Amino acid sequence: MSLLHRFRKDTTNGLVAGICAGIARGLNVERKWVRIAALVSLLLFSVPTLIIYVILAVTLPPKNRWLD
Repeated sequence: MSLLHRFRKDTTNGLVAGICAGIARGLNVERKWVRIAALVSLLLFSVPTLIIYVILAVTLPPKNRWLD
């Protein structure tokens, strides 16, 4: 399975769109570390981070509650 197929939006554990929670789940790390990395990235690279976040929010499929 490729790396991109592991990532899904986790809207049940997410704060905004579930992107950070989904990435944390796909990488098997704690959500807080991904959220901290996203905040640091947002502070340092605001526009690219927002563009990537919006693209992921639109394109990532949601987590399947029954299979995952």
